[in-house]
Amino acid sequence: MADPFTQLLEWRRNELAVRGLAKISPEFYSTTAAYLAELRRSYEGELRENPSGRKGEISRQTYQRAIQVARDIVEGRAQKVLNAAFQASVGGSRDLPNALTEERALFDRFLDALLEHRRSSAPYIEPTLPTSPPPSVRPPEPSSLAAPPAAPAPVPPAAAPAVPPMARPRPTLVYVRILKDSRPIEVGAETIDLKADDLLSLPPETAKILVEAKVAEPVENSPIRPVT
Repeated sequence: MADPFTQLLEWRRNELAVRGLAKISPEFYSTTAAYLAELRRSYEGELRENPSGRKGEISRQTYQRAIQVARDIVEGRAQKVLNAAFQASVGGSRDLPNALTEERALFDRFLDALLEHRRSSAPYIEPTLPTSPPPSVRPPEPSSLAAPPAAPAPVPPAAAPAVPPMARPRPTLVYVRILKDSRPIEVGAETIDLKADDLLSLPPETAKILVEAKVAEPVENSPIRPVT
């Protein structure tokens, strides 16, 4: 079994190698905190006994390196959790594979904060569904049984010209260029993959979110071959 410091190095290497959260020990946060606390007690005790001793200095340097490796892992995973929460807030998936209990709770808090910010500070960016015109009501046809058998058929009045229903306005789309690969997002009933250099036609609200997050940039002229 690898010693705690070697294990930290392996976890950091795995975290840097994948786009999502790497698989690490479910007790990462508690075991790492305990290991660093014990390492600090050890080197401080050795330095008190022999301030100029080589052993105490080596222990202090090991502690400092372990702190940096643990910080890289924690901050890297927190950044991934934040990105996943943002994607979920604009319609992406809420799945978070390999998330630890602490990170799932962090994801939920991030997502709640982002959604509350959109509702309270910028409600106009929430998508709204167009109102469909009410269906036309056809007058009931007179029953043939109610008419006297010998009576001539009444002359029907001239039918009023049919009024075509109002055409549903087509939503205005804007074009953006994707700057970097990102998690898929849901736009209406479709799921769109975000790949670098893709040109997308999106609702203005979704396009604005991606541009503000620096995931995309606006394209002034309509592209020849939009992706959507």
